Amino acid sequence: MLGAIDAGSNSVRCLAVSSHGGVLEYIGSGAWITRLTEGIGGGRYEVRPDALGRTAAAVREARSLLDRAGAGPENMMFFATESLRGAVNGRETGVELERASGLPLRILQGAEEAVLSRSGALLGTKGADCVFDLGGGSLEIGGAYGSVSIPAGAVRMQARFGEDAGAIREEVLALLAGSLPGVTMGLAGVGGTSSAVVMMLEGVPVLDYHPACIHGHKVTSADLEELFRNISGTPMEERNLITGLEPKRADIIAAGIIVIRTVLEAAGQKGYTHSETDLLWSMCAEMASARGFAASAAKMR
Repeated sequence: MLGAIDAGSNSVRCLAVSSHGGVLEYIGSGAWITRLTEGIGGGRYEVRPDALGRTAAAVREARSLLDRAGAGPENMMFFATESLRGAVNGRETGVELERASGLPLRILQGAEEAVLSRSGALLGTKGADCVFDLGGGSLEIGGAYGSVSIPAGAVRMQARFGEDAGAIREEVLALLAGSLPGVTMGLAGVGGTSSAVVMMLEGVPVLDYHPACIHGHKVTSADLEELFRNISGTPMEERNLITGLEPKRADIIAAGIIVIRTVLEAAGQKGYTHSETDLLWSMCAEMASARGFAASAAKMR
């Protein structure tokens, strides 16, 4: 049994899998929106005490979930991404989160995150050679011949531009500035915004989430346009009524949708394949490989 915990910019997530014959099989997962990067803007930021408290509490819950799933501490990985690499007090925050989890913390750099997100997505997604990972603080895009990480996460874009689609589009295109890896076979996408998009498109209630319900769903630019219009036209206090949308994500979902739509535009793609095998799966595959059980595929029950 293997487990991984991700202390992200917007949420803490965890995954438990088993490894059999080169296949990682889904056992369970959890997610808690904690907004560790509360107050993030255009540059570096400081993790606030309240945000750290929420995140530490969620990390403890994630560790408990993995313990119950049967993954011993020697088979667990704890990591963070833009949430800590962009924080001025990232080192001190990391120490507190290590204390909460009882595990050493690994902070991934942007290029490393892009490569790992791609390998995780390709464990369970066929027909794609380029993968985007939209988080709260940053956007990573990994291709067969290169990768890029830019500060264009959903939380950051909402904090800077609200739901101004034009301003978000211009910022993302400027940050990419010709550095987008090429797409030959197709584009896949991972991350909380992409998951929420498919949950809404499929009408899956938040409490009924299971990765198999939404994995592999095709999302088009037209789908994103329609969702954005519907959400941006809905008052914030009424967005909790939208099936598939986690209420704590209601304030950043529109900005995140625009980021994804802009990625499609920049890549010259009309759509992408959503993957539920992501960075967490990649980290579990890395652990399996280190133990002599190379993982080449993913299976969801």
